[in-house]
Amino acid sequence: RRKKRKFNNIGIIVCTIVGGICIVALCCRLLLYNDNEGVIKSDNLTSTEVSLLNDGDIIMRKGFGFVSNKLLDESRPISHCGIVVKTKKGVGVIHSVSNTLSDIDGVQICSIQQFCKDSKDSSIVVVRLRDTADMPAENIASEAKIYLNRKVQFDNSFDLSDSSRMYCSEIVWKILLDNYNLDIYPNKNDVFTLGFAPFFDTTNFAVVIDHFE
Repeated sequence: RRKKRKFNNIGIIVCTIVGGICIVALCCRLLLYNDNEGVIKSDNLTSTEVSLLNDGDIIMRKGFGFVSNKLLDESRPISHCGIVVKTKKGVGVIHSVSNTLSDIDGVQICSIQQFCKDSKDSSIVVVRLRDTADMPAENIASEAKIYLNRKVQFDNSFDLSDSSRMYCSEIVWKILLDNYNLDIYPNKNDVFTLGFAPFFDTTNFAVVIDHFE
């Protein structure tokens, strides 16, 4: 009986390990494959396009996998955004990411190359706030660094009334509201409150790069 129990325990352990491997494989498939299109190629910016970027530009993309494919129902299926910053190490992007997708939870910085690598092919769009008399658009980058230094965590509840945690487009909204008196989300009860359509309003933003075209 002891031997039988021993073999049963081993069987349970093996099944648990195999089950775990299957779950990991499924997650990888969701991240790397589209529903029907097979392997998805990453987007990229040419050196010429990178040279066009300014501090404070807003860079948007569509990510890989099931979640990004199903998340938004907009004319341009953008699923994430960040703020361009120029550093001594090169061009970077400050953005907020959940710890379910990143080793760091919340506001963080990555290289422009990494941001593009995590973007679905032909999905990157860069827009620039039109300059105002009060403050140049480049100051958006300076304000973004404040949230980066505070290590603000990701806002899983998507709550605009609480800035102690912030979602990716919530950072941009907060900076524009506090420093430029521009509220890109006036209808805060809408289902897609934190969507990306306001960034294509040519009254406030100019398109710098558009890979959807």
